[in-house]
Amino acid sequence: MDRWYETAKDLERRNEGFVLATVVRAIAPTSAKPGDKAVITEDGVVQGWIGGSCAEPTAKKEAKAALQDGVCRVVQITPDPELPAKREGLVVVPMTCYSGGELEIYLEPHPAKAELLVFGNSPVAQALIELGVFAGYRVTAVDTTERPPLEGATVVQDLDEAELKRPQRAAIVVATHGVFDEDAIARAAELGPRYLGVVASPRRFASLAAAMKRRGLPSETWAHVDGPAGLDIGARTPQEIAISIIASITAEREGITVTTKRPSKATQEPVVAEEPKVAVGASPSEPEPTGTGGKGSCCHG
Repeated sequence: MDRWYETAKDLERRNEGFVLATVVRAIAPTSAKPGDKAVITEDGVVQGWIGGSCAEPTAKKEAKAALQDGVCRVVQITPDPELPAKREGLVVVPMTCYSGGELEIYLEPHPAKAELLVFGNSPVAQALIELGVFAGYRVTAVDTTERPPLEGATVVQDLDEAELKRPQRAAIVVATHGVFDEDAIARAAELGPRYLGVVASPRRFASLAAAMKRRGLPSETWAHVDGPAGLDIGARTPQEIAISIIASITAEREGITVTTKRPSKATQEPVVAEEPKVAVGASPSEPEPTGTGGKGSCCHG
């Protein structure tokens, strides 16, 4: 078996990003031939063969860029970099060797999966694990209880053993439902993920805010906690709640601010002409508005 293939499988198992480089065209004299392959790791280590000193530095540089933007590309290394017609996805660089050959190398990025840590052993936690795996996350369940372990994820039973390899791309959701809430939130905050959400009713979330303040959690850290976790889409079941949370994580990753507000029943009914019109949500008899400004407790009770 080719060593590049073994390397790729090992990197995938360890959730390390890599780029698969394949020579798709070669004009002699070149040491690489069409079909030659190599794996280029995040650290720039090359396993395989795609050419010598004329090709490898360029391939490593472009592989790093491919891992950052996740976009495939063809790199053309040519002694006449101004001649080829520009086409989408083609990166043209000059050949630095005196041999004068030409290569085209296809770079296919395989970024490491983003991490999702789910604290707790609950129906919402199970739904988050299943949806997280489906959405392409590397999912870990953190559970200090003695309940049967949740399925579909690596399980960590000690809070101190919970860890993140890439916090800037990671998400943590605390779905402990009162079992070890405060300890879970404290540990999650220490790990410093890009997204931290807490599954709770508005009343419970307010209670946790006071409790975490007493424990010394900085107010600026708590201000970035999403709670009740997820977009308010009227979710009721564990699966619907999980969908709302994954949507919130996605929006955070893409830097998009998303709010939802369902119109009150009053705006859906005919308005009597003699009565003054009432702004949406202004009537004290209407239910609490939903969305980031007021999430209904039915969604995250």
